[in-house]
Amino acid sequence: MIKTLNINIWEREFSLSVEYDCYKDESITAGQILALKKFAAHNDWIANSKSYVEEFCRNQVMEDAQNEKKDNVFSYVKPECIFVKHENDNPRVALMCKYRYDVEHGLAVVFSADGTINVGPQDIIM
Repeated sequence: MIKTLNINIWEREFSLSVEYDCYKDESITAGQILALKKFAAHNDWIANSKSYVEEFCRNQVMEDAQNEKKDNVFSYVKPECIFVKHENDNPRVALMCKYRYDVEHGLAVVFSADGTINVGPQDIIM
């Protein structure tokens, strides 16, 4: 089981904890471990996700007169952990982030096995 992942996210190095979606009586599945390994092997997915995040956040960032670093994604998004969903065939993996403009729900960048990337409140993966 992988507990921490050293990963480059948008040209910055992070050491993030890995959280697995499991009930108390469940074990981490082989599919979850495989999904995490595939995610870690696809640096291009992670790099490409930056444009999805910027697009999702664009309106709030542009309306924030106090954010003087609008072109720096890290001025409004901070990666916190990796979340691996408990799903049967191809578990999704999410980069869970703090989000300056929605402190309560945060932000999830969700990666599917086919390379699809979705961005939204953390509720989209929970």
